[in-house]
Order: sequence, then structure tokens, then C-alpha cells
Amino acid sequence: MDTPPNPNKLDAEDSLDQATDNIEELNETNLNMHNELEEQKDPEEKISVLKMQMRQVNEKLEENLAKQEAVQAKLRNVLEKMKDCKDSKEGQ
Repeated sequence: MDTPPNPNKLDAEDSLDQATDNIEELNETNLNMHNELEEQKDPEEKISVLKMQMRQVNEKLEENLAKQEAVQAKLRNVLEKMKDCKDSKEGQ
């Protein structure tokens, strides 16, 4: 003699199955959202790194421009002295 299934037990099992399915769907949704956030973060980090590299390049450029200006000033000074020497020799 089989006992008839308890309707409360069947309802509970159905509810448990549905809850399990919902949890799995939510986990998948959360994972997808997490992956999307990670993908968004990655370009932001790349932009941040690129900005830092650009600052470094600009700093190096400014240093090199300052060195170039110093060399040009020395060269002007040398050329001026050479001109003075030439004028001095021609004046003698």
C-alpha cells in the first residue's frame, strides 16, 4: 500500500526547486554584472596608466627643452665671443 504524497511536502519541494533555480539565476546575473564592472574598470585603469605616462613624457620633454635652451644660450655666448675675437683681430 502506497501512501499518497503529502501535498505540503510536494509544495515544499517545488518551492525549494524554484528557490534553487532563482539562486542560480541570480548568481549568474551577479557574475555577469561583476564581469561587466571588471571590463569597465580595466579601460579606466588603462586610461589612468596612459595619463601617468603622458605626464612622464611631458616632464621629460620639458627637461629636454630646458637643456636645449641652455645649450643654445652657451652656443650664442661662444659665437658672440668668437665674433668679438674676430672684430678684435681685424681692429689691430
